[in-house]
Amino acid sequence: MDSFQKQALKQEARRRLRAQRQRAGQLRARVVAIGLIGFVLLWGVIFAQMVTGHDPVLGDKSSAVAASPTFRKHSAPASELPAEAAETDAEGGDDPGEAASEAIETTDPEELELRETAEREAAAAAEVEAAELEAAEAEAIEVEPAPVTTSQS
Repeated sequence: MDSFQKQALKQEARRRLRAQRQRAGQLRARVVAIGLIGFVLLWGVIFAQMVTGHDPVLGDKSSAVAASPTFRKHSAPASELPAEAAETDAEGGDDPGEAASEAIETTDPEELELRETAEREAAAAAEVEAAELEAAEAEAIEVEPAPVTTSQS
């Protein structure tokens, strides 16, 4: 083999290596581009779903709000709230006369009796819910099966 043939073979090997590196670079670029596009599309779908109010993690909002005892407390009219809550929830809380008039309205014995009855009913309902929750949790606990003993163990 003469030097001319050796140079031709080396040039051909360099050309093949360059082509192989170029194809590998193109493949890497495509994989990165496809990965980024997929990532952006996935997050776009999730973002759009959450913006429209269909968050799968939060579940049904109506049942969560209806079962919440704090929601019932804050949604009650000011006349049914305790005097402290009526003072804090009153609009224009800077006016002491308005807070005092609401406090006077809530000192009616009939309203106090109604409020106490409502509080007792709410406490009873909370106890029932807690008992039902405990019962459901007790049913959900799975009994661990006894270990299996074989001749090989």
